[in-house]
Amino acid sequence: MTKQSYAEMVNQCRVLVDALRANRETMPQSLREQFTNKLDGDLAQIVQLNKLQEKLKADLKEQTAKVEALSKSLQTQYAEAKKRIKLDVPADRWREFGIEDKR
Repeated sequence: MTKQSYAEMVNQCRVLVDALRANRETMPQSLREQFTNKLDGDLAQIVQLNKLQEKLKADLKEQTAKVEALSKSLQTQYAEAKKRIKLDVPADRWREFGIEDKR
Protein backbone atom coordinates (compact mmCIF):
# COMPACT_ATOMS: atom_id res chain seq x y z
CA MET A 1 0.00 0.00 0.00
CA THR A 2 1.43 3.36 -1.02
CA LYS A 3 1.45 6.36 1.27
CA GLN A 4 -1.14 9.01 0.49
CA SER A 5 -0.04 12.45 -0.50
CA TYR A 6 -0.97 15.38 1.71
CA ALA A 7 -3.56 16.60 -0.83
CA GLU A 8 -5.17 13.16 -1.07
CA MET A 9 -5.40 12.86 2.70
CA VAL A 10 -6.96 16.32 3.08
CA ASN A 11 -9.44 15.63 0.29
CA GLN A 12 -10.44 12.24 1.72
CA CYS A 13 -10.88 13.73 5.20
CA ARG A 14 -13.10 16.49 3.80
CA VAL A 15 -15.26 13.94 2.02
CA LEU A 16 -15.43 11.84 5.20
CA VAL A 17 -16.45 14.81 7.37
CA ASP A 18 -19.15 15.81 4.90
CA ALA A 19 -20.48 12.25 4.73
CA LEU A 20 -20.43 11.86 8.52
CA ARG A 21 -22.41 15.08 8.90
CA ALA A 22 -24.87 14.12 6.19
CA ASN A 23 -25.44 10.69 7.77
CA ARG A 24 -25.15 11.75 11.40
CA GLU A 25 -28.27 9.91 12.58
CA THR A 26 -27.31 6.54 11.10
CA MET A 27 -23.70 6.54 12.34
CA PRO A 28 -22.59 4.68 15.46
CA GLN A 29 -22.39 6.86 18.56
CA SER A 30 -18.57 6.89 18.42
CA LEU A 31 -18.66 8.60 14.98
CA ARG A 32 -21.22 11.27 15.76
CA GLU A 33 -20.90 14.93 16.70
CA GLN A 34 -17.84 14.92 18.97
CA PHE A 35 -15.70 12.75 16.66
CA THR A 36 -16.79 14.63 13.53
CA ASN A 37 -16.08 18.02 15.12
CA LYS A 38 -12.61 16.88 16.24
CA LEU A 39 -11.82 15.49 12.79
CA ASP A 40 -13.02 18.71 11.14
CA GLY A 41 -11.05 20.85 13.61
CA ASP A 42 -7.88 18.84 13.10
CA LEU A 43 -8.36 19.08 9.34
CA ALA A 44 -8.68 22.88 9.52
CA GLN A 45 -5.62 23.04 11.75
CA ILE A 46 -3.45 20.93 9.43
CA VAL A 47 -4.46 23.08 6.46
CA GLN A 48 -3.42 26.23 8.36
CA LEU A 49 -0.17 24.64 9.50
CA ASN A 50 0.62 23.54 5.96
CA LYS A 51 0.09 27.10 4.70
CA LEU A 52 2.44 28.39 7.39
CA GLN A 53 4.99 25.70 6.53
CA GLU A 54 4.91 26.63 2.84
CA LYS A 55 5.40 30.31 3.72
CA LEU A 56 8.34 29.43 5.95
CA LYS A 57 9.88 27.34 3.16
CA ALA A 58 9.59 30.32 0.80
CA ASP A 59 11.12 32.62 3.43
CA LEU A 60 13.93 30.13 3.98
CA LYS A 61 14.72 30.00 0.26
CA GLU A 62 14.82 33.80 0.16
CA GLN A 63 17.12 33.99 3.18
CA THR A 64 19.36 31.23 1.80
CA ALA A 65 19.78 33.20 -1.43
CA LYS A 66 20.75 36.28 0.59
CA VAL A 67 23.26 34.31 2.65
CA GLU A 68 24.81 32.78 -0.47
CA ALA A 69 25.12 36.17 -2.19
CA LEU A 70 26.65 37.79 0.89
CA SER A 71 28.99 34.83 1.39
CA LYS A 72 30.22 35.14 -2.19
CA SER A 73 30.79 38.88 -1.71
CA LEU A 74 32.60 38.23 1.56
CA GLN A 75 34.89 35.65 -0.06
CA THR A 76 35.73 38.09 -2.86
CA GLN A 77 36.51 40.87 -0.38
CA TYR A 78 38.63 38.52 1.73
CA ALA A 79 40.61 37.36 -1.30
CA GLU A 80 41.22 40.97 -2.38
CA ALA A 81 42.34 42.04 1.10
CA LYS A 82 44.60 39.00 1.43
CA LYS A 83 46.18 39.71 -1.95
CA ARG A 84 46.81 43.37 -1.06
CA ILE A 85 48.28 42.45 2.34
CA LYS A 86 50.62 39.93 0.75
CA LEU A 87 51.78 42.58 -1.74
CA ASP A 88 52.06 45.52 0.66
CA VAL A 89 52.94 44.05 4.07
CA PRO A 90 56.15 42.21 4.95
CA ALA A 91 55.69 38.41 5.19
CA ASP A 92 56.70 38.33 8.87
CA ARG A 93 53.57 40.39 9.73
CA TRP A 94 51.06 38.29 7.73
CA ARG A 95 50.13 36.19 10.78
CA GLU A 96 48.81 39.34 12.41
CA PHE A 97 46.15 39.35 9.67
CA GLY A 98 45.43 35.64 10.01
CA ILE A 99 47.41 34.69 6.91
CA GLU A 100 49.39 31.48 7.42
CA ASP A 101 50.85 31.38 3.89
CA LYS A 102 54.64 31.18 3.57
CA ARG A 103 54.84 33.13 0.34
